Amino acid sequence: MSLTAVRGLPSEDLLRRMGAGDDQIGVRAHYRDFDPLSVDDPWTPCMYGTSGEWSYVLEDSGVCAWYQHWADGSSSVMPHEGEEFVCLYANAAVQPSWLFYAPGEGGLLRAEFRHTLTGPAPAGESDRARRLDSRMRSNGAVWPDPDEFPSREAWRAFVEQSSAGLHAAVWRSVGEHTGLRIPRDAVESGDLPVALLLDPFM
Repeated sequence: MSLTAVRGLPSEDLLRRMGAGDDQIGVRAHYRDFDPLSVDDPWTPCMYGTSGEWSYVLEDSGVCAWYQHWADGSSSVMPHEGEEFVCLYANAAVQPSWLFYAPGEGGLLRAEFRHTLTGPAPAGESDRARRLDSRMRSNGAVWPDPDEFPSREAWRAFVEQSSAGLHAAVWRSVGEHTGLRIPRDAVESGDLPVALLLDPFM
């Protein structure tokens, strides 16, 4: 599951920014009732919702529309000045998984899961980014460098022990830092509304 979220932006505007047209936003169906085979190219379904001040989009198709448009150089998906933004791209089929974060204080930072935040604005220059980085470290979402282990075997043992919980640690860190809450039961039951995004690969 991939997440894209912005604080203070209406969910319809977030969906438009990610490539949805007005007619694709107004499907007015729950995800559980939507037949994915009814979707013609170039559209792909997503779930969306709000949590406090946050609007979010969830995708379980194996891709992340925001990431793909960003990777293709589309400036339209970039967080606007002053916007707090987060994207968690699972990228399960290819790896690595990515965290993108704009603290609303300038700059878009990023990290492969298990690494610290880096980017044009170093995490140390942003109080909010620094706090997220600290939260990830305390939750085990940032791993020590392999050189810090006494042997390759010790590093491999750490990776085997920690890998299964890495994604949960990243999600938990982001949720604790931002206050963003995704209703897991509603996601698993498909009880969130569905919209159609422009497939970035089409």
